[in-house]
Amino acid sequence: MSSTTPCDSTRLVDAHFGRGGLPPKRERALREHLPGCATCRARYERHLLLAEVDRSIPGAQERLARGLGLPDAPRIRAWPVPLGFALALGLCALVLVPRLAAPPTADEGFTPRGGTEAHGPAAEPPPVLEVYRVRDGKAEPTDGSMRADDELAFAYRNPDGLPFLMVFATDMAGQVYWYYPSWTDPDTSPTSVPARQGEHPFELPDAIRHPLPPGQFILHALFTRDPLSVHEVEARLAQQASLVGEGEHLTHLPLQVQP
Repeated sequence: MSSTTPCDSTRLVDAHFGRGGLPPKRERALREHLPGCATCRARYERHLLLAEVDRSIPGAQERLARGLGLPDAPRIRAWPVPLGFALALGLCALVLVPRLAAPPTADEGFTPRGGTEAHGPAAEPPPVLEVYRVRDGKAEPTDGSMRADDELAFAYRNPDGLPFLMVFATDMAGQVYWYYPSWTDPDTSPTSVPARQGEHPFELPDAIRHPLPPGQFILHALFTRDPLSVHEVEARLAQQASLVGEGEHLTHLPLQVQP
C-alpha cells in the first residue's frame, strides 16, 4: 500500500493520539495494522512529531496506560532521559519457558551498564531499546529495576533500518528468557520479528511477564540484517560466539529484579 492510498484505519491512528484514546482491543488492531500500511505509518509518525511539541496531546506514558487498559497515568512530559517514546501496547501477559545457555563473559561483549555492540561502520545514533514495567495498574520506565511480578513492555528506535529484531534477557547463570519472539513450545524454533526503520519510537505489541527470580539480569536487543532463530542465538551464546555481523547491533540494558 502506497503512502497516498486511502485507508479507513487512519481514524484509529487519530484516536490513538486523541484525549479519549483507544480501548485495548482496537489498540491491538492498530498495532497489527501499522507494519503493513504505509499510509497509517506516515500518519502515525506525523502525530509523533506533533506530540513532541504539543503538550495538549496525551504523552507517551498516558497513551501506554490506555493501550494496556490501565487507568490513565498522570501527564508527565519530562522523562529521566530524552525518550519521547510513544507506546500503546495491547494487553497480553505471557509466561514463557526459560532456556539454558552459557553465562555471559567479558569476552562476549556484554556491557555491565548498558551500551551497544556493533560490527562495521558506526552509526549515529545507534538503535535503542526502551523498557517499561507494568506495576500496580501503572506503566512506567524501569529505570534499571523491576519486581519479579512486573510485566515488561518495549519500544525501539531503529534509525539504521536493520530489518529484524530479537529481545531477550540473560541472568548471571546464563539462562535465557525470550520476549521477542515469544517461545512457549520447545518443539518450535521461532525467528526474529520484523523491525521498522526510523528515529521515532515503534511499539512492540505486548506486555510480557516472565517468572524471573530475584537478581541481576541483562536485557538484549539484537538488530540484524537477516532473521535468526532462537535455537541459533542460544547456540551462539553457549559457544560464546558473536551474535552480530557487519553493520548489526546488539544493545545491552542491565536490570535488577527485586523480590
